[in-house]
Amino acid sequence: MRQNKVLGITGKMGSGKSTISSILAQSYGFKVIDVDKEYHILLEENEELKKKLADIFGEEILVSGRIDRNRLRALVTANKSRIEILNKITHSFIFERVSYLVFEVFREYPTVIDAALLFEVGLHKICSVVWFVEAEENLLVERIIKRNGWDEKEIKFFLERQKILENYKDLANRVIVNNFDIEKLKSVIRKYLKEDGLI
Repeated sequence: MRQNKVLGITGKMGSGKSTISSILAQSYGFKVIDVDKEYHILLEENEELKKKLADIFGEEILVSGRIDRNRLRALVTANKSRIEILNKITHSFIFERVSYLVFEVFREYPTVIDAALLFEVGLHKICSVVWFVEAEENLLVERIIKRNGWDEKEIKFFLERQKILENYKDLANRVIVNNFDIEKLKSVIRKYLKEDGLI
């Protein structure tokens, strides 16, 4: 039986999931599983995943035997059907990796899973509570440009793809609208942690 409390945080890119995760780590001692970072580790280190992706998307995604994330992203954004194929391949690897971290590595700690595709990957099944984070679209674009350096076309593509996340909002325990300043955000986090029995 799971001993640790697991909080899932989901929402579109740029909504503030990572900011909330950082506050949870610094102020409340949560261990953070950043699913994007874990996915990048899998792309770097998991030979089975690398082979599957190269077989499907071609050897051109490999540079010196490693997956070039920019090339893979360019291929996927050029053809919408490819993102479904990519997700179908990668989601089972991601679920297995995150489950291992929750149940083995961090089993004695409160843990937060930061994942845009929390429900699509099935990670909500291992969470005690799920928070959905949202913000106005102009703020999302501004934050992503600042953080990732992507051009606006790439950002719009991924935000369009992530519209499906709206369907999961009603399945979350909380919806946090992150249009406000950091101090206000901190007070909302503290309130919800208490109400959800996480602290």
